[in-house]
Amino acid sequence: MDNERYNEIVTTYSPMVYRIALHDCRNHADAEDVMQNVFLRLYRFAPEFQSEEHLRRWLIQVTVRESRRLFAKPFRKREALLEELHPGTDTLVSGSPADLTTEEGVLADVLLLPRKYRVVIYLYYYEEYSIREIAGMLGKKESTIQTQLARARKKLKQTWEMADGKERLRYESDRRVQRNGNL
Repeated sequence: MDNERYNEIVTTYSPMVYRIALHDCRNHADAEDVMQNVFLRLYRFAPEFQSEEHLRRWLIQVTVRESRRLFAKPFRKREALLEELHPGTDTLVSGSPADLTTEEGVLADVLLLPRKYRVVIYLYYYEEYSIREIAGMLGKKESTIQTQLARARKKLKQTWEMADGKERLRYESDRRVQRNGNL
């Protein structure tokens, strides 16, 4: 692979690789490390690709593998345990919920999902891969991918219903205060 083609691939696919890594790692620095490792592997091994889609799938597979490899390290396992004990301490989207746009709010909610659901949601909804294609890329059964998507949707729905309920309570409370203040 010549340098010009390599630079073209990096320019074209680095946003996608970064987003996948970010969904899996939930940390900008780790996502950048994963992205660097993916493109380093591409440069070192320079595999031949049959098509752009083949290249894209290879990049996704390597990105997911690199993310898994990062979290297989002993210090990462301790971090994962701490995250389970104190969820939500590592947020990528800052600000209060009222300050977030709908897209940022959805991203924040997706990033709060367990690791096994984040990449599946991203590949299905953002990259628009079918369940069969995702199963092939991740080396899992289609039924596993369907189950993970269903569980992720259920968790997101529960999160949004809770938030909607809290917003409704806040609105009703504000109305009571206004009514009582106007008496």
